[in-house]
Amino acid sequence: MSPKKKYIVIPWDFSEGSEIALKHAVQLAKVVNNGIALLYINNIKGGIFGGFSKKHKEDELKKIESELTARAEEISKEFDLECRAFVRQGKAKQIAQEIIHTVNANLMVMFRAVQGNKNTLSVRDFLRILKGAFIPFIIVETPPSHDYYKEIVVPIDDDRRYRESLAWIIYMSNYYQCNINLMKPYLTDEFRKKDLANNVYFTKKMLDKQNIIYGVKTAKKKEAFKTAIFNFAGIIEADMVMMTAKYYLKWISGKSHESFDIPVMCIPPRADLSKYSSFI
Repeated sequence: MSPKKKYIVIPWDFSEGSEIALKHAVQLAKVVNNGIALLYINNIKGGIFGGFSKKHKEDELKKIESELTARAEEISKEFDLECRAFVRQGKAKQIAQEIIHTVNANLMVMFRAVQGNKNTLSVRDFLRILKGAFIPFIIVETPPSHDYYKEIVVPIDDDRRYRESLAWIIYMSNYYQCNINLMKPYLTDEFRKKDLANNVYFTKKMLDKQNIIYGVKTAKKKEAFKTAIFNFAGIIEADMVMMTAKYYLKWISGKSHESFDIPVMCIPPRADLSKYSSFI
């Protein structure tokens, strides 16, 4: 494997959700010649990451490995791209970070929750598991609506942490040729309005420098920001809503009764906001 080859990781549990995630990952991988890594995790350490799970016996583990390897080979042939299979059991945090580094991963595409042996790992769990790795998650629930990603909606607010999204706004736009649609809330507080204006100015400056096509829209006065984001995304038939972990945890995580047809890219927090170039 070339050291420069990057992979998109799919947490895999042999479900319909895994196959839906695969459709999105293949679409993304083909644009920039990424590989795909299927990762089955049986988290037997428990704790805060999905509870305890019984350890697979050796013959059970070999069966899973055989089935996952066979699926990876099918994917490689069907889509003409590199696909690798990884089956691991143990502490989820150590496993996930090991695979991320092994395959030089740059994205993770997953269904809202992934089933192990007798435990479930959610996006919230993966945010904790991969703390510090800065691997964004694209969470999907339905197959892709279009043949390629074209329109992306990004919430922009007065929180400085929003700027953590900029590296990935630039990455997605440059490599996938996406239009960027920035949506800002309607604010009345003068201090928050000033901070929001600073974020908008900084974003425009960065995107203009990269010659990226974008637009800025303001939510209506009495419209909840979340509602405005997803309503607008639906109107323009957006391919993805990109948001920081703050908004994902506030708006989506744990709300199993809600369903989102539009993929959501969740950006984990990082400290070194200035090092955009290392991810582009």
